[in-house]
Amino acid sequence: MNDPIASAQQPAVANSIYGGLVSAQGLDLDQFDTLQTQVQAWTTAAGTGVKFVEARGLPIVDVVLRFNAGTTQDTTQPGLAALTLYMLDEGSQRYTAAQQAEHMERLGAIMEKQVRLEHATLSLRSVSTKAILDPALELFTDLVAHPAFPAPALDKIRHQLQQHNASRERLPRLRARSEVFRHLFKGHQYGNPLGSTAQGIAAATPEDLQAFHQRAYSASNLEMVLVGDLSLLDAQAIAQRISQALPQAWSAIDLPAVPTATPATISIEQPGASSAVLLALPMNVPANDPEYPALVLASEVLGSGLESRLMLELRQRRGLTYGIYSRPSPLNAGGLFTIEWEIAPWHVQGSQELVAALLRDFIEQGPTQTELQLARKQLAGQLLRGVAQNNSLAALLTETTQQHQPADHLNTYIERIGSLSPADIRAVMQRRLDLNCKVLVSVGPRVDQQPLPATDQ
Repeated sequence: MNDPIASAQQPAVANSIYGGLVSAQGLDLDQFDTLQTQVQAWTTAAGTGVKFVEARGLPIVDVVLRFNAGTTQDTTQPGLAALTLYMLDEGSQRYTAAQQAEHMERLGAIMEKQVRLEHATLSLRSVSTKAILDPALELFTDLVAHPAFPAPALDKIRHQLQQHNASRERLPRLRARSEVFRHLFKGHQYGNPLGSTAQGIAAATPEDLQAFHQRAYSASNLEMVLVGDLSLLDAQAIAQRISQALPQAWSAIDLPAVPTATPATISIEQPGASSAVLLALPMNVPANDPEYPALVLASEVLGSGLESRLMLELRQRRGLTYGIYSRPSPLNAGGLFTIEWEIAPWHVQGSQELVAALLRDFIEQGPTQTELQLARKQLAGQLLRGVAQNNSLAALLTETTQQHQPADHLNTYIERIGSLSPADIRAVMQRRLDLNCKVLVSVGPRVDQQPLPATDQ
């Protein structure tokens, strides 16, 4: 069986840094080309914000619609946001669900949708040839703007959503995440991570969904991204066409501030061969805050990749877990910084203590210059790969728009993370991450705890 760690440790040979590739010698691997992604932005007459990137390399067009119609907008009937989104392709006032699916398949167009706490997103990918793109856009627009919400289909979607929520609660990793949200955001809209309740799902009617759609799927509650084989005039026409077809003149409410965080240790007993463990800290730092990139770099050093501190300590030195990962999760009204791992049930407590100690040391000391440079390379590489493909670029633009990032965010990101020093990272962590508020959650079988094994080095 191949070991990815062992295979990465190749013997030194002449010019090994370039793998023997003569043409690569002399390159500065610490320098990246400056991005020059030309993003054009405007607002339609109906109030829809639009971002567009012309990309002529492939005859493909990606359209992403992100409505501020997430589950935090349906607190009176938890479940309306999810049911509304999932019902959009169950038939419109013009086509049945079967006709919609048949037309999409015939055109070779791909539609995807998802709902999260703060947004509902629909995307369309189509060939740019006018004879295909026009009917695909017509079908997509009709589906989003004029859903029929047929009662028989609602019964089916209701059942599927109930099943989906139940399955999430059975998965230890997802259950642990849910418990963190329920504790840190108790009494807040974020405190219902499933976004629905059994009672809310059961009580929803087609009329309720229609009323929610008329508000939340308004053109003024939408940010649109277009990337691909289009001219600016073509993109403007598409944006106008979609925004005019939607309900008009409604914007989502702003969320209140999250409650003051309190520490907790939560153990959920659940059968299984391993335990899912999560450490979370409140992180009230929006993604467009000048200090947020420092937290992204800190997370990259701490728990991203085989060379991260947590992976070296828990996987390579102790063999406790296959993977352990950290992640900052910014939200509009708050956020959190998490570390997640799976482990043998008898090492839950010991691993929690070890991870908390490693995190404490990291916050106190900060990263080394070598660690920081590797993290920069990893993040820059992720961004360069992201802008290289139309669909991933569309996803990046959609995310940065929702985060209220500046217009030049993509083009200046590598430069901004390159300007941060180890001392900068340490100072931001010490200001923004409070270990006195940590929440520890474990989901798995309850067994007697054992000491952690000794390190192998």
